[in-house]
Amino acid sequence: MSSLKPESKLYSKGELIFREGDIGDFAYLIHKGSVNIVKEINGIKNVLATLGSGEIFGEMAIISRNTRVAGAEASTDCTLLVLTSKLVLLLLKKSHPTVFHLARVLSSRLAAADKKIVENRSGNTWMTLCRLLDLKYRIFVNEPVRVNGPVSDKDPGICHKDFCAELCSIINISDFEIERMLKAAISFNLITMNTVCSRVFIEISDPAHFLEVAETLSKDVNNLSGKLCYTDYIDINDFSVMFGSLPEVIYNKVGVGDFPEDICVLHKEATSRWVKNKGHDYFKEKKRVRKSVEELESIDDIVFVDLGTLKQVFNRLGYYKLGILLSTAGEEGRARILEATSKKIVTAIMKDSKGADAIDLNEADEVEEELLDMIREIKLNKKE
Repeated sequence: MSSLKPESKLYSKGELIFREGDIGDFAYLIHKGSVNIVKEINGIKNVLATLGSGEIFGEMAIISRNTRVAGAEASTDCTLLVLTSKLVLLLLKKSHPTVFHLARVLSSRLAAADKKIVENRSGNTWMTLCRLLDLKYRIFVNEPVRVNGPVSDKDPGICHKDFCAELCSIINISDFEIERMLKAAISFNLITMNTVCSRVFIEISDPAHFLEVAETLSKDVNNLSGKLCYTDYIDINDFSVMFGSLPEVIYNKVGVGDFPEDICVLHKEATSRWVKNKGHDYFKEKKRVRKSVEELESIDDIVFVDLGTLKQVFNRLGYYKLGILLSTAGEEGRARILEATSKKIVTAIMKDSKGADAIDLNEADEVEEELLDMIREIKLNKKE
């Protein structure tokens, strides 16, 4: 057949398409039917994914020039278009050279990581998850930013859905167990998970010490399997949403002792590390001189304004003006803005932000004055 013209090939249900460890000379496009991607783990064949019409598989071995990391079998009678390595590489080379090089590097790294993680796995699913997460995050951080006009289209973190699928392709683990461990990682402040445009992204809080800290928690997390599920717990933000309240209201009630002690718990080791990083002076009582509404003079004075009022004001100002305030505010003012704004909105604003050097100072002064006027208006109306 011509190497540049895909040939159609028929497979019967259960028929082998290729084996794990085979040389990858071809990729396949499913025209009709479905295909199982399979991998043998500890002597047991596991179905990692079932692909349907329009999906491509087998391309990673061609791009990375490695053997196949999983096998493929016909799940039903199916018709496949066979894509030669020459055709796949030609299509990639027609893209920007950097994209072609990056695809090859990432495929090689992921294939190597797959092999290493499977070979080194000793039943410690927590560390398997953390090692893969660390690898994916290092690749993400070093990935070049793709610019499409004035906007960067680099994701804000590791795609949660893709990461879970990747982990399932390496070890035999349920979605429930993955979510349990990710919840544990969040509760230990190892990672954060943010939703942007209906997609969930994972970020590692402290990449330099991530694996070291994860190792110290390994025994605790693995021992909790089947005994305690982190999905049984919710944080303050989820709790406030559940009951139609605000996080600051809940925090106030916790602070004055309105919540029973047995439902407000902290992880001892994780909390101790956090306290050590903050320093003991952080927990000493400090009295801040308060300012009245009439005394507010600058953007940084919003630290004296309650979050409810700030949220109303920011909604009225809009993304563009909020971006100007974020660029010109001091450290405390900026922190207060972030506290009163959803992470989704902040991510959108930061993508379009010009930076402090590109801000027109006269425009910034006008936005700051508009902000203070709105705060005064809302606060004075409440008094009346």
